[in-house]
Amino acid sequence: MNLGLRAAVLGALVLGTGCDARLMPRKAELFAPWEEGLTLGYENPSLPAAQRLQERFQVRVKEARPSAAGRVVVLTTTTLTGAIDITFLQTDGGVLLGSDPDGRTRVLPKGFPDRTSQWEDRGVFHQVVGRACVTLPGVRFGEPGPAEGVWVEASPLHAAGPRTRTLYLPGIGEAETLVWKDGQWQAVFRLASRGFTDLPVIHNHGVAHE
Repeated sequence: MNLGLRAAVLGALVLGTGCDARLMPRKAELFAPWEEGLTLGYENPSLPAAQRLQERFQVRVKEARPSAAGRVVVLTTTTLTGAIDITFLQTDGGVLLGSDPDGRTRVLPKGFPDRTSQWEDRGVFHQVVGRACVTLPGVRFGEPGPAEGVWVEASPLHAAGPRTRTLYLPGIGEAETLVWKDGQWQAVFRLASRGFTDLPVIHNHGVAHE
């Protein structure tokens, strides 16, 4: 689902200033949105400026309710042309598409990222690359300073397909996705804003302001 980052330093385990992810204490965190009303704005930084503004979209946590298997979260994705609701099940650090605990589509596996750092899903191999501290221009997090996230690399097992790296942040999920193209990493998906709204209303080309 993605920053002030430079693709040239993507392979490092620590990004940003004054934050060493290797020394930060670990705590149980969910790398997905779960707070009702949380609204995240996204864009594709590889597009020309005018097209990038037109194609911005936002994701809002419409509903979050407990269930026997964990937490069911309904996200509303809104563009300039409409909106759609998608349901996820969050359980034991993992995120499944749909509310069925036996669902086959794993956005993130149970135990992510420390107890499960490698997994396969729908013919794609995923591997945790490392943790990183990031500060994103225009994005305010729940606490001051940089946020600590996790980079995950994905590549197809058999068929041809793109090699990608995605940054996941606690309480947010996907913050940026890079595609390996022409010998370098290119950002194609990026978190542009974070805030809270009562309704999934688009402001100024689809980004909810804080």
